[in-house]
Amino acid sequence: VSGVTEKQVTLDYCIDALCRTDEKPGARMRMILRIGTYQLLFLDRIPQHAAVAETVALGKSPGERAFINGLLRTMARKLSAGAVKAAADAPFGAHKKNALAAARIAAVADLPKDPTARLGVLYAFPAAVVRLFEENLGERAAEALSALASLPPTTVCINTLRLDVPEALARLHKAGIAAEKCPDAPRGILILQNIAYASIEAALGAGNFFVQDEASQLAVTALAPRAGETGADVCACPGSKSFHAALLMENRGQIFSSDLHESKLSLIQSGAEKLGADILKISARDARDARPELAGKCDFVICDVPCSGLGVLAKKPDIRHRCALLPEELAPLGYEILCAAAKNLRPGGRLLYSTCTLTKLENEQNYYKFLDSHADFSPLDFTVGGVRSRGGCVTLLPNGTRDGFFFGLIVRGEQYEQN
Repeated sequence: VSGVTEKQVTLDYCIDALCRTDEKPGARMRMILRIGTYQLLFLDRIPQHAAVAETVALGKSPGERAFINGLLRTMARKLSAGAVKAAADAPFGAHKKNALAAARIAAVADLPKDPTARLGVLYAFPAAVVRLFEENLGERAAEALSALASLPPTTVCINTLRLDVPEALARLHKAGIAAEKCPDAPRGILILQNIAYASIEAALGAGNFFVQDEASQLAVTALAPRAGETGADVCACPGSKSFHAALLMENRGQIFSSDLHESKLSLIQSGAEKLGADILKISARDARDARPELAGKCDFVICDVPCSGLGVLAKKPDIRHRCALLPEELAPLGYEILCAAAKNLRPGGRLLYSTCTLTKLENEQNYYKFLDSHADFSPLDFTVGGVRSRGGCVTLLPNGTRDGFFFGLIVRGEQYEQN
């Protein structure tokens, strides 16, 4: 289901390429054909004859079954080793892990000549989404789309209240799990193989880690919460940024972690208990409404606002079919939350504004709009690992191991010096 949802654009293109104009399948037949086409194009362990036979069996009548059989057998013939090898020599992009998929697609159907449509078919993104990337990233759009076409490895943050990173790596390697330290995030480890969460937990120990992408880890590391400080995380679920802040604070101080949906707060509560992070004060709050009891009292605020999610499309395949219209809707909401969250800062306190998307409307425009309209706040530049901000913020493109992400730091009043 996940694969068909993710690759729907590509599957439909290949299906339509093998259909005559007068025989385009209806919705039910198209879904059946998507299932078979996905197996032929993107799965390696299922023999072609099995994929075809099982898909054909889903037809309700002899006519339907004959149509499905004819189309998928034609596709299987086109996917012969010779055709794929010849196609593999063509230039379909620099991202090596997508080369075989691109070759298979090209073996089935001629790729579109229009550059936008071509990127959409190769990497399975609707044209409206591709245009959004092109408008915001220019010539780097293809690079980002290619990285988002495959699921990245799992990244975990080590609970340094209990375990250090070298020992965590040693435990993983002893358990036969391929893993390496994140390039820039000091508490991050990449799990370099497809493995069940339970296996990671068995190797590291329950409560000794939590899942958090490297980009998100970098954002909290740049914010640099300190032991004994008071902080707030205004859009906290599922809680990873609050957890990471608690680690940096050595579980000393307090973090007011809130989220709009009370039903999700158990995710934060259970995660904090598992990690032994007891400084979180968890509550249901609308982040658009400033909290009077925290006004001017926080040393730091984490403001990770709702966004269109372009940077996490590899992990959330369903949203690629509806995210193109979200920036216009969510950018004003993000700005409203940012303005409310900033009221919590004391003079000298710093705020992290972040999203997991890549549109300027939701990112840079909100960040600088806030600074332009709030004279007592300033951008705060930072360096974390190999990542350096410009004007207080940075956009990280997805690169196959981490999400696409934007984050910027803001300081209130007097300048704040980081350690």
